Amino acid sequence: MSYRDILVHLTLDPRNETRIQVAIAMARRFGARVSGLYTVPPPNVPYYMGEYIPTELIQKQMDEAQKASASARQSFLSICEGAGIEHRWLASDMAPVEALRLAVRASDMAIVGQPDPNPGNPASVPYGTDVLPQELALQAGRPVLAIPYAGQFGEVGRRVLLAWNGKREAARAVHDTMPILRGAEVVHLIVVAPEKKGRTPLAEIAEHLQRYGLRLETAVVDGGGQKVGLALMAEAQARNADLVVMGAFGHSRLREMVFGGVTETVLSNMTLPVVLSN
Repeated sequence: MSYRDILVHLTLDPRNETRIQVAIAMARRFGARVSGLYTVPPPNVPYYMGEYIPTELIQKQMDEAQKASASARQSFLSICEGAGIEHRWLASDMAPVEALRLAVRASDMAIVGQPDPNPGNPASVPYGTDVLPQELALQAGRPVLAIPYAGQFGEVGRRVLLAWNGKREAARAVHDTMPILRGAEVVHLIVVAPEKKGRTPLAEIAEHLQRYGLRLETAVVDGGGQKVGLALMAEAQARNADLVVMGAFGHSRLREMVFGGVTETVLSNMTLPVVLSN
């Protein structure tokens, strides 16, 4: 098993190139093609204008959106051609989640950006990307690699923190990222200690992964009373990981939003790339 098609999301976002570089590094590693999917934002009409929407305003925004798309296309093609990798350009006027959901099902992985966790101006957040990693992880049927809002990242997946809790989503994440895990220098297989005493689900999955020849380091860690998501981020930093792999949304997304589930906590506090699978 390997990756042959990697999809990277592009939009009105200065972080486009960061995601492209991650996709290129992965493409080189696996001999994959990179597809750049640009989602064209719809016209943004201020709410105070009510029903009166000048045609000129709509047309001007549409023209600017197409100009931005053309600029992003030129940049993507130039970067990929310079890197010498197989690539193609895709564009869609659908909402990002919908466009990516359809495209990634014919790919192996989607690379998307973490939305700004603390936007000074919410209106500056690119259209449809405010909940993109969360929604896409639930709908894609493929692993979703989320790249943090801040920081520079090149090749990822050499030092992996693999979060394990024995649930279906975690098992999906293991399978979805096996090409990465098999090539990693080290895989830190981590279980955050359960509240109740008893045997952790660590032994069985460690034995299974060792059959693939993974360079494993296993540990059951005490979260110290903090949220599991924060404990995972702290462990990733302490172990100098460059990638976190985890199952996404063991509970409903609404419940996680209300009660602060692991996935929402990680995506709000991530400082390194995270692969989500559901």
